[in-house]
Amino acid sequence: MLHWLAMSASYLSRRMNHIDTSQIRRMFDLAAKLDSPINLSIGQPHFDTPDSVVEAARKALREKKTAYSQTQGILPLRERLSQKFQEVNGFSASAENILVTSGVASVLQLLYLTTVDPDDEVLLVEPSFLIYRGLSSFFGARMRTIPEDFSASDLENLKFDRLKLILFSSPSNPTGRILSEDQVRALGNLADRTGALLCSDEIYEIFDYDGKFKSAAAIYPNAVTMMGFSKSYSMTGMRLAAVSGPEALIRAMTTLQQYTIVCAPTPNQWAGIAALDTDMTDYVADYRKRRDFMVNELKDHYRFGPPDGAFYLFAEVPEDALKFVQRGIDEHQLLVVPGSIFTDRGNWIRISYAANDETLERGVKALRAMAGA
Repeated sequence: MLHWLAMSASYLSRRMNHIDTSQIRRMFDLAAKLDSPINLSIGQPHFDTPDSVVEAARKALREKKTAYSQTQGILPLRERLSQKFQEVNGFSASAENILVTSGVASVLQLLYLTTVDPDDEVLLVEPSFLIYRGLSSFFGARMRTIPEDFSASDLENLKFDRLKLILFSSPSNPTGRILSEDQVRALGNLADRTGALLCSDEIYEIFDYDGKFKSAAAIYPNAVTMMGFSKSYSMTGMRLAAVSGPEALIRAMTTLQQYTIVCAPTPNQWAGIAALDTDMTDYVADYRKRRDFMVNELKDHYRFGPPDGAFYLFAEVPEDALKFVQRGIDEHQLLVVPGSIFTDRGNWIRISYAANDETLERGVKALRAMAGA
């Protein structure tokens, strides 16, 4: 048996040595085993998918719209996305220059596959989403980082040999921070100076509680814009996203999609049109209240940056983060995510407030107790 296991391990590529099961997945597994967990670890909305979206998917299924779509995505969705980018986000993207795919995770995979060679450099705004870090390592890129409170002057003296991607999320996962226009403009200037692609992950764009968000492509026209339906419309399991950017890049990603993802699920693409026509104002207002509740309850006990959007607080803890997380499980059945999957700097945890009122109330009580309150 041991001989067989050793042989089976040899089948794996060396790349697999650079990637591991995420701590978030471990939280999912652990939550299923606890009797009454206080789950503040999950990065998905706690509200149901809007009825309009569900009904559009049902209608597509009833009408037998279940065959492959065009690789690039159905034209009606791409046209509706083009309209959204123009009217909501403030930049132009033709339907021919938009690729629809299966979630922003797939966008990122296609992006790395089409652009990054071993020893290329990738610049991440830190703390950064774990998939950015995982893919950079997986593809043998040299990962560089800048803190999310950077200023334009911080970028002026940075030297790069082979910078390919400048990648960030705004609003941020894990911190909720929204980059300022000056910061995005400075990153655009760096992209021009180095020939890199400026890539903006805007999957949390509607969760903008203080009117700070502006699409990167509205500031820097050559930006790669990634948008997703998962968070904004609670469609995480429906796997739908889109990307626009330089024509040569979108052509290359579309070509590669033919050999990998093939196309996003066709019924869900029709549901995506309904999602874009659904008013999410009340949902966002509800999450703003949850943000304010968490900030008010925890601000005197933990240090965290400005949670401008998304649905996270990224809080500094007074001990090793993994030990803190384990103590929360042992003492309170509290599930939060250790910040080590987002940054190598300091001891932090990600707290999700995408949860019902009872869970949030139990969560802040547990977190205050752990801080000695």
